[in-house]
Amino acid sequence: MNNNPIIVYLKNHLNVLKKLFIVLILSFSFFSCEKEKIEPGIIVQNIDFGTCIPADLPEQEYIITSDSVYQLILNNSVCSNYTLPTIDFSQYTLLGKFASGKCRVTFKPQVIKDESNMQYLFTVYVFDKGICKKEGISMNWVLVPKLPIGWSVNFKTE
Repeated sequence: MNNNPIIVYLKNHLNVLKKLFIVLILSFSFFSCEKEKIEPGIIVQNIDFGTCIPADLPEQEYIITSDSVYQLILNNSVCSNYTLPTIDFSQYTLLGKFASGKCRVTFKPQVIKDESNMQYLFTVYVFDKGICKKEGISMNWVLVPKLPIGWSVNFKTE
């Protein structure tokens, strides 16, 4: 057995570093998996219009409660022969929220019904992966039960 103080010191620190490395790997695995498990709440359906929506659509938040507004905002298709999906606005409201992130990014929308404050809480969770500078964007369209009269929508991105 070698009792050289330098070798003992290095062995002790290597063991500590190994343990720290294992803890860090397990922590990143645990937290990255947990964050992506977002329940959709009251979302009936995610709507993907693909690239067939107006290219100049402002990157903002949308509450669409009627077919006339739906057609006005989104029926300026850049694709020939494209027809917007049919939505029954007597039963549903279409919500949209722009979000962006870096590199390999995923977006998880969630809408919660907050009856005590008479509002829907629409959150888009953004998960960035990697360290590149490439920006990923998404217009998160979701179909929810008809927004009751007098209610509002609170939008946020996390």
